[in-house]
Amino acid sequence: MSFIDNLEIIDGYFDEDRFFIKSIAGFVVNEFYKAEGFRSLARLIHDDEPLNLFDNEKTIFVPVEKNVQLKKELLMIADKLDTYQG
Repeated sequence: MSFIDNLEIIDGYFDEDRFFIKSIAGFVVNEFYKAEGFRSLARLIHDDEPLNLFDNEKTIFVPVEKNVQLKKELLMIADKLDTYQG
């Protein structure tokens, strides 16, 4: 099982020192982020507060019960990006 297969909420792929997010919680995103971007986003997530992300003209709703998993996935991706040896 690959690292990507362990992601439940985020769908995407690695491209050198960046990660291309295709979707979050089923909502299309299509953006590249580096490790620090993932860590910044993870800092905004609180276990018991609703989370709405805004991407251009759409709002991405992440159910509160998925906050812990989303934060975990963001930090896992950031850690993996930190190991890139370009």
